Amino acid sequence: MEFTYWGSRKYQLGGATVETILVATVLVPVLGSLPLLGKIADINNTTNQTSRYMAWEQTVTGTSGKPVSQLQAEVSNRFFARPDLQIRTNRPALSEEEQTNHFWTGYGVTEEDEVNRLVSYGDGLTLDLDNESPDSLAGTLSSGIATIGRTMARFTGGEWHIEEAGLYTARVSVDVASNQYLASGNDCDNHESEEVTACVSRSNTIFVDAWEVADANHAEERTRTFVPAAGLEELGSAAVEIVGMVPFFADLGTLETDENGGFGYIDSEVLPLDRYAED
Repeated sequence: MEFTYWGSRKYQLGGATVETILVATVLVPVLGSLPLLGKIADINNTTNQTSRYMAWEQTVTGTSGKPVSQLQAEVSNRFFARPDLQIRTNRPALSEEEQTNHFWTGYGVTEEDEVNRLVSYGDGLTLDLDNESPDSLAGTLSSGIATIGRTMARFTGGEWHIEEAGLYTARVSVDVASNQYLASGNDCDNHESEEVTACVSRSNTIFVDAWEVADANHAEERTRTFVPAAGLEELGSAAVEIVGMVPFFADLGTLETDENGGFGYIDSEVLPLDRYAED
């Protein structure tokens, strides 16, 4: 007696071909898109680094900060140009070759026979900077310290310009160009665009209470704010006038505020006694 099984070789002819076609239909597009997904991931990571750089630059440059035009040039040169360029301050205009990031290219060419680029140097890059006071206990304390400092400065004649807001937020948005493999979508202005497939937008926030000083004299003016005796400077000047009229009060002449001392006198070059070497 002869038995026939569906699993026999007779009924398996062509099965491997069908399986290969089915698997290839799924895997070929997936494997082919991996480089493209890696490029977009690199753009996303670069955008995040750019927002960190911008937020940090605003905190270290003080309340005046850098103009957006200067930051635009810096981040374009440091993050969106050719990645092997050395980082240089005040870099001059880049050449066309230096501007091109060869990693951020799509597949194929455009109708103008140009290489399809996901991100072109300086195109589709938007920078936004905000400096606000946080709606939290930190913001309340920062505002309170600034108010106290301003009040004391009016009395002592010091200089008090501590950062009252201090919540620096940097947002960087980049349009990623569409191509034959990436469908059109919305740009960073949330408008439908045939040339843009998506918007990569990242932000970073740093909270800082800046109390920067330019030199030792500037530091002395800041410190003078919290020296109550500085408010008696006019009294010292009046004492000098008394000395001129009544010699008996000659000792009051030392109360005048000048480079030798007096009310509110601050000398940043004087060292504590424990800093002097013993003979």
